[in-house]
Amino acid sequence: MELKTGYFRNNALSARSLIVVVALVGAVTVGDLWLHRGSPPLGYARYTGYGFTIDYSQRMTVGESDLGGYGPPTDSAGIVQWRRQDTELEQFGVIWMRPEGLSTNVDKTPAGALDQLFGYIVMGGTMIGVSGGLETMTKDGHEGVHRRFTVEESGFSIPGIIGAWYCEESGKYLMLYLIHVPDVTRPEVVSQELESIWLGYLDVMTCH
Repeated sequence: MELKTGYFRNNALSARSLIVVVALVGAVTVGDLWLHRGSPPLGYARYTGYGFTIDYSQRMTVGESDLGGYGPPTDSAGIVQWRRQDTELEQFGVIWMRPEGLSTNVDKTPAGALDQLFGYIVMGGTMIGVSGGLETMTKDGHEGVHRRFTVEESGFSIPGIIGAWYCEESGKYLMLYLIHVPDVTRPEVVSQELESIWLGYLDVMTCH
């Protein structure tokens, strides 16, 4: 099901609870740090749970919750998010849903899972804008889709990107999002690295 352009609100992606100011570590890029696949790079930790594994900087804090933000995640649905704070805003997270948890009003496809997620946003409290159409992607042989979005806050549009695919190994729809602002003192400056940073996290994430 195609997502329509518009603005939505949801506590699951609350601008105050979900988006925080974070920093990149030194001048080392995400891509440089993901060269050693056998174990996390120095200064990094590995998260494994709920059907996926991903490495993250130890300077990041980790938060887990259900999709409403009111309790712990379950094997059926939930979100894990990572955040860092400095003059640069960067936050990423992984969301999962089982097919049986999708509404009968959406297709049981990666696009349908995104549709349901943005449906939650409609019922919540964060202003979200989506623009452009869905684009196809492949993650470890799994067909999926991705799209850009913005979080509308204090008159500014904070850019983000999210992708979704179905992992047969875990039996879940997985979604990886990233929000990035290069300089929080100038939030009107649009990130030119949004997609490349997101692709770096996508590259090191595995499902199982």
